[in-house]
Amino acid sequence: MKFHISKVLSIFSFCIAAALLFDSCTKDTTCHGEIDCVDLTTGSPVPGATVKIYVTPPAAFYPCNGNQISEITLTADGAGKATFCLALPATPSVLVTAGPQSGTGVIATEVGQTVSVTIKVK
Repeated sequence: MKFHISKVLSIFSFCIAAALLFDSCTKDTTCHGEIDCVDLTTGSPVPGATVKIYVTPPAAFYPCNGNQISEITLTADGAGKATFCLALPATPSVLVTAGPQSGTGVIATEVGQTVSVTIKVK
């Protein structure tokens, strides 16, 4: 039996090509969102505001760490920000409440991006 270097190189090249092909099939589709909650009259952040990110059924979205859902409720941090991660792009509605004040908006997430939206409460 003769040793054929070309056969070995062909097999090696095939294995490398197959590995690259399968690796390229797993594209990152995560989307990040940031909600800035601010007071309409003063422009100051609203820490502790409740941020509800939702879609109207039968629509749904997929958070990075869970199953299909129709809403997420977050609490704004000390700087009035609430952040979230989605496994796929979505355009959910946003409702921010702080005591008797509230504000609404929409955020359109994009793959590989952190999209920010400011919601003013009044």
